[in-house]
Amino acid sequence: MASLDELFTQVTERRKDLLTRTARGRTRQFCMVLEDLFDPHNISAVIRTAEVFGLQDVHVIEEDNPYRVNKSILKGSFKWMSLFLYKKRMTCVSQLKAKGYKIAVASTNTENSVFDLDLEQPTAFYLGSEFHGNHPDTLAAADYEFKLPQYGITESMNVSVAAGVLMTYLDVFMQKKGREYYALSKEDQNILLADWLDRHIHGTDNNSPLCRIDD
Repeated sequence: MASLDELFTQVTERRKDLLTRTARGRTRQFCMVLEDLFDPHNISAVIRTAEVFGLQDVHVIEEDNPYRVNKSILKGSFKWMSLFLYKKRMTCVSQLKAKGYKIAVASTNTENSVFDLDLEQPTAFYLGSEFHGNHPDTLAAADYEFKLPQYGITESMNVSVAAGVLMTYLDVFMQKKGREYYALSKEDQNILLADWLDRHIHGTDNNSPLCRIDD
């Protein structure tokens, strides 16, 4: 891949400023983990919403259901993200914990609110499948279970809607202290910028946002 300076010469100043500003707002303090979601609409909607809220990483477990997306829902958000696909759910858990993340699993069987979590710790938020929720092995490995505040009779929200509500809470939390406190390092911002520019100029075929982890 060409150097960052070389890549910048191949785009307009407007595009350079947009990508640079966006990279400064990216965070890995929080990430979304989609465990065996079935509906491509839901997977795509969560990825798109994560991009809009500046969460750089989305992890997708496809041990039971394959990763499938709806491009009309993604709206191009795909190439600005870092997407990790896992064939084994416990590989995802172990890799996230090795990176320092606490595992927080959405559950209707707990009284713990998202507001009860220590969000100063990097946290990976698990959203389970539309039909079965999170796998028992995931629940056993979790550091926290949580639920979103609800005041109606209906038991739960659609998973992509729940993800959007959750990311809104996380954004408010970061804004109170200042999102810059949770930003990527300058080195990581530059790595991200180089990837984005390369994908923007040359496409995603040779520099895919997808990283498949089969172990």
